[in-house]
Amino acid sequence: MAGEEVKRIEELIEVILRSIPKEREARNLYRQTAARAPNEMARLLFERLSEQEAVHEQKLRAVLELLRAEKREIESR
Repeated sequence: MAGEEVKRIEELIEVILRSIPKEREARNLYRQTAARAPNEMARLLFERLSEQEAVHEQKLRAVLELLRAEKREIESR
């Protein structure tokens, strides 16, 4: 049973590790787009989207640490 739990956690960790760079890429794209925006409203929109991607990355990193801690806990039993 512990082996199955560890496997599921490892799968979730892998998903998160693949997702973090995508969040960073989106954040960079929104920043670049904001810098080239044709007007203030568009610039603000893309800056806000960039900020949201940064928050997503932070949340993913927090969940990643929780999962790693849970995995260590299971493995130490």
